[in-house]
Amino acid sequence: MKTKTIQRRINLEKTLLNFLLKFLSPTNSFVIYLSQHLDKLIVKGQLRLYKKYKRKHSRRKTIPLRYTA
Repeated sequence: MKTKTIQRRINLEKTLLNFLLKFLSPTNSFVIYLSQHLDKLIVKGQLRLYKKYKRKHSRRKTIPLRYTA
């Protein structure tokens, strides 16, 4: 999944979860399932952002050290 797709799904599920919590108990099985799935999506999105960050910053050019003996 692309990062934008993950973000859209997170926003959709978060909105749905907040709406359902107004009417259903937090211990309802569907609410629990939705909450756990939302957590998994958030972890997946954060992992993608972290990998993108690491890829970008690992390509830095380093200045080689010259030893004079």
